[in-house]
Amino acid sequence: MTRIQLDEGALRQWGQVLGAVAARDSVFVALFGALGSGKTTLVQAACEGAGVSMNVTSPTYTLVHWYCGKHGPIAHADLYRINSTADLFLLDWDELESGRATVFVEWADRASDELPPDRWELWFEVVLGGEARVVEAKSLGTAPPIPALEAYARTRRSS
Repeated sequence: MTRIQLDEGALRQWGQVLGAVAARDSVFVALFGALGSGKTTLVQAACEGAGVSMNVTSPTYTLVHWYCGKHGPIAHADLYRINSTADLFLLDWDELESGRATVFVEWADRASDELPPDRWELWFEVVLGGEARVVEAKSLGTAPPIPALEAYARTRRSS
């Protein structure tokens, strides 16, 4: 697992690289962190890096937004408003975890054991009074390696 501190500009730069790789390999990306911790900012940058030309917004009320990227469909889900894992199936969860699209899921902790075993996990924490984010990233199962964070770091932190 990599743990690194990024300011918003670095988060966006890394997000573009991450999005290009995720889209190429149809990766499921689970995002964890408090409100305002950078999850949507990362997804916006990732979608840009994946070739999405539309404005990417948070799907807090619609729960899932779909976009067309350079390598295929991209789903952006926000589970903040779901009440239980049973609600996931109202979102067509099987399609989201099928591997046929690149998927970014905010508030992934609400999916619990329903998350696919092959995924990237990104954990966000606000630091320096909101001036930076600490991001922890790990690849699980057969998901490809996550693009290196180190080149974008403000301050490297140990694991």
